[in-house]
Amino acid sequence: MNRRTLLKYIALNSLSLPILLEASSKNIIKKRNFIFIELKGGNDGLNTVIPYKNRHYYKYRPNLALKKNTILPLNSELALHPSLQSLKNIFDKKELAIVQGLGYPNPNLSHFRSIEIWDTASNSQEYLDNGWLKSLIPNRDKLLNGIVLGGEYGPLSNIPNGIIKINNIQNFLQQSKQLKGRISLTGKNSSLLHILQTESEIQNSANILKKSLKNSKKLPFPFKKSNFAKQMNIATELINSTANIPFYKISLESFDTHTNQLNQHARLLNELSEGISTIRKNLIASNKWDNTIIVTYSEFGRRAAENANRGTDHGTAAPHFVIGGKVNGGIYGEHPSLKLLDKNKNLIYTTDFRSLYATLAKEYIGTVPNSLKSFEIIPIF
Repeated sequence: MNRRTLLKYIALNSLSLPILLEASSKNIIKKRNFIFIELKGGNDGLNTVIPYKNRHYYKYRPNLALKKNTILPLNSELALHPSLQSLKNIFDKKELAIVQGLGYPNPNLSHFRSIEIWDTASNSQEYLDNGWLKSLIPNRDKLLNGIVLGGEYGPLSNIPNGIIKINNIQNFLQQSKQLKGRISLTGKNSSLLHILQTESEIQNSANILKKSLKNSKKLPFPFKKSNFAKQMNIATELINSTANIPFYKISLESFDTHTNQLNQHARLLNELSEGISTIRKNLIASNKWDNTIIVTYSEFGRRAAENANRGTDHGTAAPHFVIGGKVNGGIYGEHPSLKLLDKNKNLIYTTDFRSLYATLAKEYIGTVPNSLKSFEIIPIF
């Protein structure tokens, strides 16, 4: 196989793999399965976790405010969107933590820059190359560290060897066979040596997946048919396998609700809720739920006030969910003020999103990386 042909194979959406390596961690790592769900486009936090007793909510949203007789009360002040009934059931079982008001100082309202900040745990004016999970992952030679099932690498960017991006396991395995043994190198060509290394790592990843899924069983609780559900299905199969992959990144798209938000947002939240409920039931059945932690995140929330198109524009702070068998369910942090907004009429964050990352890091490796040590731990574990 020549260099151009191989690059074509590697560029296929169903497989790709970053090569940057990093020194291994010396920390004691717990056996955990982390599933990071990116709510791509900027989820509207105010219509997800609703401050239904706050008069400003109805003032800012004459058309988008949800009716009190439809919402799912959590306490005397807050309620979930009616499409989140399955998540409400998990909340009632004390396995869902809601962290309110997540954001950062000097927020950026660009999709691209703000998700970069969330992915790298940087300051607003700081530009970093590596995903924030890099400091948590040891250099486990010949092992898979993470699977990207939707969207970009995000928090798994520039991780040590063992991160693959894949949207179909069978296609990935088939394409890895086509790569096998088809490169011949003559002389010392650094570009081709790099490609050979990539080929070797792809084949190694394929071997791990093939071996791990060899005796996989049909899931007792089937997922619905959607791209998001497919990603969740693959994650479930791999968690149930012997692959021992700690990190999964999933994407649910279309949260950029500038126009006619009500129906679209309801559909997306229902898809999120049902997908998480289904993965929970499957992992309970396989005794893997207690080791699993699901985390939602998004580049930003939406503006407090609705716009003229019955949608919402780019905002700032928003709540997010942490779900798992060992999560201390409940509501954490302070809801942002709807009376005191920033200069752009956006919510002012109350919890730095890096506090959530520091909390997850401590749960996984027992300590907090230096880059996150200044942020408060949230008692969700």
